[in-house]
Amino acid sequence: MLLEDDFPLCSVRGRDNLARVMQELERGRTPDYIERRGAFVGTGGSGLIFHRSLLSIVSTVLKLYATTQSALPVDVLRRPADLIMQDCLLGTDPLFSPGENLVITSRLIIDHIGAVSSTTPGRLYGQDQWRCGWRHPFHGRDEVDVVVV
Repeated sequence: MLLEDDFPLCSVRGRDNLARVMQELERGRTPDYIERRGAFVGTGGSGLIFHRSLLSIVSTVLKLYATTQSALPVDVLRRPADLIMQDCLLGTDPLFSPGENLVITSRLIIDHIGAVSSTTPGRLYGQDQWRCGWRHPFHGRDEVDVVVV
């Protein structure tokens, strides 16, 4: 799981709900088959959970986006790393193969102490946004399975 230093778990309840997400990820998994590639329980680049078999692929994809001389297709936009990783988990990144649904929590279980900042240029948030209990930004998407918290 990726966490930044200003994204703590939301108390014991956050920890307990993280355990429920991990149980959901393990459900249906066999040594030869990963039903779900990961989960997202926070916002930005924190709270992203990747299956270990995907880490080298994600690393390669991030390097392709970061390298100024990379041979990215002309229709592929360069984006911040957190958005690339989110898209990889959703199966919507053009350099990452589609997979099974992403597991999310209905509400954020990771707080964002530095909530006013963003990796998107020009985007600012209020102090109360993206905090514990805030509705998960992917809630309602077809590509996600929701653990209600």
